[in-house]
Amino acid sequence: MTYEYFLLGESVPVRVAFNDKGMKMGAEVPNREKGQLVQDATYLSRLERSFEVEKITEQQFREKAESMLGKSLE
Repeated sequence: MTYEYFLLGESVPVRVAFNDKGMKMGAEVPNREKGQLVQDATYLSRLERSFEVEKITEQQFREKAESMLGKSLE
């Protein structure tokens, strides 16, 4: 499985998982209430429809997610 990282609307970091054939398998976003990353497939369509999507690095994703959650993803 491989990942690509995006920033939606300049605020929500999204990690998209791809299978070995390059098909999108799901999306994970930080959830403040649960204090962790959660799977939310609705973000796949949000990424496709939004004009405010920026591809980011894994490090940028980690920094944004940790900032939102207030803790390390480790």
